[in-house]
Amino acid sequence: MSIELKLISFKPVKGRWLALAVYFIVSAVAPVAYSKNTLNDFTSDGCSMSPDGFAWDMNAFLDCCVDHDVAYWQGGTRDDRERADQELRKCVEFSSNKYMADAYYRGVRVGGTNKLHTPFRWGYGWVEERGYKPLSREERQQVKAKFKMINWEAIYDSIFLGNKR
Repeated sequence: MSIELKLISFKPVKGRWLALAVYFIVSAVAPVAYSKNTLNDFTSDGCSMSPDGFAWDMNAFLDCCVDHDVAYWQGGTRDDRERADQELRKCVEFSSNKYMADAYYRGVRVGGTNKLHTPFRWGYGWVEERGYKPLSREERQQVKAKFKMINWEAIYDSIFLGNKR
């Protein structure tokens, strides 16, 4: 039996119209729901909502924060986030002291969660929220391609000029 004959012989029975309507709605929305998530260009504001250093060395741990922003921009699993936060802690401790490192570590653990929807949350580079899932092969390829295109001079200029992005 051809599709045309099936459609012509379709007799609406109570509840079938609703099922048919749901089917067409899901068919129309499904391609959008499964579309590929895209990664925005990398941005950094240095040490978000915190000083980039001390009065005597205003950029003492700016590089630590920018490296940390790279990890937060691309996102990943909870373990990836913990690893990034521990790396920030080590870097800040090397650049200053254990107390400052612990303060920054605690700050990113609380303020960097993807649940807050801040511009510096975990995985902030992605157009769509992706939670703590591992990066797919396609997402890793996007990260690699975008990372190669980063204009580091422009990133640091925007931080130094106060135009934190």
